[in-house]
Amino acid sequence: MAKRIVTKIGDIFCVEFQDGTKGYFQYIANDYTILNSSVIRAFKTHYPAGKDISIDDIVKDEVAFYAHTILRSGIGENVWYKVGKSMKLGVEELEKTVFGQADGDMYINNKIIDIDPLSNWSIWHVNKEMVNIGTLPEQYVDIIEIGYVFSHINIVHRMRSGYYLMTDVMFDILKRIPRPDYLSYVKYMSGNIEYFICFKGNFFDKGVILKDDKAIKMTRDEAILNRLTIGYKKFSDTNWTYKNFITEEEFNEIWNSADDKI
Repeated sequence: MAKRIVTKIGDIFCVEFQDGTKGYFQYIANDYTILNSSVIRAFKTHYPAGKDISIDDIVKDEVAFYAHTILRSGIGENVWYKVGKSMKLGVEELEKTVFGQADGDMYINNKIIDIDPLSNWSIWHVNKEMVNIGTLPEQYVDIIEIGYVFSHINIVHRMRSGYYLMTDVMFDILKRIPRPDYLSYVKYMSGNIEYFICFKGNFFDKGVILKDDKAIKMTRDEAILNRLTIGYKKFSDTNWTYKNFITEEEFNEIWNSADDKI
């Protein structure tokens, strides 16, 4: 018989990362506005995996983000596990948190019409009515949380990296900014040139340019010294799609095989 999974508001969960650190989040509400899904607040600080952290220290930490998810999915996949409970839920902060979605479909005269998603935003507070506001006002750009119900995979990736690993037009205006220590690896084409880039946090760290059968590699200092705009490139400036992301192994294979230097 499958083990019954019981979760209660206030429960605190731990996520262990592959780099030997761990982070925490707390189940703080159910949002009837969107599928009665579980609302969590993920905390900012990461700790050594073997270090004991008190519940009081966990809940007084700065909140990194709020999100909707399915708790039992992460539990069932052994992605996160319960470590305790606190009824310090940060209710006042949650009530101020704005969730939003940009939808490419609109119902007009009982018909579904395709429109630009970025002109069709809906926003809401937890358990409050969803309101369609059209284009997202500037004051929401830096504070809004995407209101999808995210899988455990997306939640864990954002906790570790600082951003969601997905493709969405919303990231044209909602800038994804990685945690300062996180290494992101991407590739893309521009004309007949292919770029492979490693970002450390939000900034270009090193990269390889494939052009005319030559693989030219450079560090950020080398790019800036040679007045190349790529040296100033920020991760958050681009709406990376899922296909842009590559693994560390794929990047290193290109980097180690590049003979030419700038």
